[in-house]
Amino acid sequence: KKEREKNNNDSDSSVEVQHNSKTFITTQKGVQYCDIGIGKGPIVQDRKKVRCQYTLRANQFKTGKVLDRGHNFGFRLGKGEVIQGWDIGVKGMRQGGLRHIIVPPKAGYGMQKDIGAGRGANLYFEI
Repeated sequence: KKEREKNNNDSDSSVEVQHNSKTFITTQKGVQYCDIGIGKGPIVQDRKKVRCQYTLRANQFKTGKVLDRGHNFGFRLGKGEVIQGWDIGVKGMRQGGLRHIIVPPKAGYGMQKDIGAGRGANLYFEI
């Protein structure tokens, strides 16, 4: 596991963490992301409509049980229409990209709701 301080585009402090040979950036509320493929389109804009495909897994990417999957899912970025982990984790993506996002309970459903991963579980999204 490797960690180092880094400044992102919003001049917020973030931390790079190594998970299974992939470097994840830790941002607000502990949300972590790793770009698997950088899109060729524009960067998604705050307050604008975003459409995406996603897979939610209970455990790790590719090996965890699939809890939910969506195609052509739409929301306005930064408007609170989705869990905070999505607003935080999708920010800065390029259209057409592929990103792994790990959402901790405080940026997801917390201890109140069990969506199949267990109460208070980290959520593993591929978007």
